Amino acid sequence: MQLEMIPCPKCGNDFPLKRKELGYHVCINCSTVKPKVAITTVEGEGDHTYNDIIIMDQDQAMAIARKAAELSGMRVDIEVIDFDTEADENEVSQSVKDTVLRINEDEEDDAPISSVEDTPQGIQGIDY
Repeated sequence: MQLEMIPCPKCGNDFPLKRKELGYHVCINCSTVKPKVAITTVEGEGDHTYNDIIIMDQDQAMAIARKAAELSGMRVDIEVIDFDTEADENEVSQSVKDTVLRINEDEEDDAPISSVEDTPQGIQGIDY
């Protein structure tokens, strides 16, 4: 089955007529609509639990994550990775590494640093 194509009024490239029937007036490349995000939830109680999925805009998902972190007293670092762009995989990896390093530098670790000699060897009560 061949899709019927029509020209995009903005850029002139072809896009499926079905997209126009769904309420979109331009092609995907010209669209200003942000990608959707799916959030999974667990609903119900006890033996009557089930999983559900909520689909929403990226902005809504980020606002919910920020508010949930604020209410729980945690800090939130949200990074949205755009898989539609032709970003280099190394750039994404470096971005993730930089974010992790920044978070680790910001956090203060109050626990004393122990040496290898301080850590118990084996499990107590078991002869090796």
